[in-house]
Amino acid sequence: MKNQIKVNGRILQTNKRFSQLKNSQKEWIAAELYKLYHNKMKERRAISKLPPNQRDIVISSLYEQIQNREIWIPYGEVKKYVFSKTTKIVKSFKKQFPELSEEIETEHAMK
Repeated sequence: MKNQIKVNGRILQTNKRFSQLKNSQKEWIAAELYKLYHNKMKERRAISKLPPNQRDIVISSLYEQIQNREIWIPYGEVKKYVFSKTTKIVKSFKKQFPELSEEIETEHAMK
C-alpha cells in the first residue's frame, strides 16, 4: 500500500501521526489550539467543554491555520489531538482566567 501522494511537487506522507511532527510544529499547534479554544469559551461564556458543533468549528479553524502554515498532517490526527487535550484546556482556562471563570459560574448558577 502506498502511503505517499505528490502535491505541488512535494511528496507528502498520507498516514503521518502527530508524534512525527517537529517539536516546533507541535508547540505551535498546541499554542494555537489553546488560544482558539479559550476564545471560543469566552465567546460562548462556557466554563466546561464546548458542545460538539462549536468544538468542530475550533478544529476546522485550527486545521485551516495548520494548512496555511504548510504543515501536513491528516485532519483525523488533529481531531484526535484536540480530543485528548480538551480536559487540560478547560482546566487551564480556569487557571488563566479565574475572575472570568467565577463570573461565568455565578451567571450559570443564577439561571
